Amino acid sequence: MKKIGLALGAGGARGLAQIVILEAFEELGIKPSIISGTSIGAIIGALYASGVSPEEMKTIVKDVIFTKNVKFWELHKKNDLLKMMNFVAPNISPGGLIKSDRFMNFLSDYIKVSTLEKLDIPLKVIATDYWNKNEVVLERGNLLQSIKASFSLPGLFSPVELNKTLLIDGGMVNPLPYDVIKNDCDITVAIDVSASKSRKGNSIPSSYEMLFSAFQIMQNSIVNEKIKRVKPSIHIKTNIMNIRVHEFMKVDSIFEEAKVAKKRLKKKLAALIS
Repeated sequence: MKKIGLALGAGGARGLAQIVILEAFEELGIKPSIISGTSIGAIIGALYASGVSPEEMKTIVKDVIFTKNVKFWELHKKNDLLKMMNFVAPNISPGGLIKSDRFMNFLSDYIKVSTLEKLDIPLKVIATDYWNKNEVVLERGNLLQSIKASFSLPGLFSPVELNKTLLIDGGMVNPLPYDVIKNDCDITVAIDVSASKSRKGNSIPSSYEMLFSAFQIMQNSIVNEKIKRVKPSIHIKTNIMNIRVHEFMKVDSIFEEAKVAKKRLKKKLAALIS
């Protein structure tokens, strides 16, 4: 049996599409032998590698987003990043506006292992070394701290001190980390949830919109340049349009649009493994 490596990319709310796409593996009765993940890809990868099924993830996500105590919809209505769910709160420490302790506590209820080594499927988590300005691949040690480092978007979330390094969001250096697992498997599957936008009129975007769009442009450029040098066996780009990085309340639309990508992956995987 060929070994399949799965890379789950960065993309904020669009990354929820990866939950649906994972169903292709379930429906074919196969599992990846190794996973890599950046930012939300690291979160979903950790859940899956710890034994949480895509169906269970869907339930978890909807419980989080639509519970009365969380009110993700307030973010959409008010564009106020500091009101983004009950899992975050204004942070007075240096390095970020929002702290993520509550979200990490929530995540620990579902991920029942404490270290990367104890996962059912090996996982490589991507972060960025702030001082040395290079990629860090975390595959041993504290699981939750590794995940936290991987999604610590500069200026928004505080950086994470781990293994004597200061770590920030892995999307700064490797938003689609299929290259870090290519030597560990026969087939590399890369799930690309990078931003796709259609122009709306001639108005100039807000400074808030421009900030996050600039980050997404950078990530797209990194992925495009990397694909010129080394290609994954299967590259699935979701092409989910006009979903902002924080618009988790649009989960139903994201899940629906992801079905097309899931079907493409299932067809390609079936052909390769046969």
